[in-house]
Amino acid sequence: MVSLKLQKRLAASLLDCGKGKVWLDPCEPLLISVANSRMDIRMLVNDNLIIRKPNVSRSGWRHRKGIPRREGYGKRKGTREARLPSKLLWMRRCRVLRRLLRKYRETKKIDKHAYHEMYLKAKGSVFKHKRALIETLHKAKREKDQKSHFDQIIAIKAMGKLGAKETRKQNLSPSMEVMDVLNNVNLA
Repeated sequence: MVSLKLQKRLAASLLDCGKGKVWLDPCEPLLISVANSRMDIRMLVNDNLIIRKPNVSRSGWRHRKGIPRREGYGKRKGTREARLPSKLLWMRRCRVLRRLLRKYRETKKIDKHAYHEMYLKAKGSVFKHKRALIETLHKAKREKDQKSHFDQIIAIKAMGKLGAKETRKQNLSPSMEVMDVLNNVNLA
């Protein structure tokens, strides 16, 4: 193997870089070893037998992934409250919840009474986040639907009982009606 130390040093000074940045073509060691002057090295650079390697830059994958760097205790100057005030977090959360409630009211998903009730709960810090508010709204709507359904069933049953009484009265003979009236009087 031929020593190419001289050629590497000359190429580094010509290419304005360190010796580590210089790449010599491994397929042409004899041709490179013959070049012992700066002019010969310039010719080899033009023929791309000697190349300056590109700069190696750090890949930005950590930054792209969103992995925080340089945020440890040693880099912090202010208190936690000074760096990100809890009031700011509260304002953001409150605005998100109120915006959602407004949207639901405008699209008629909730009525103004439910809106007002949930607005006050949001103000009272009942909901930790948006999902909690949505779950509560769905739960309230489900309970309201069940209650109205239950009321409808009771009304239907009551109507059925009334209808049954009237049909029974129609089927009774006159003497039985008198007996029925007397029974009601005795009860009263």
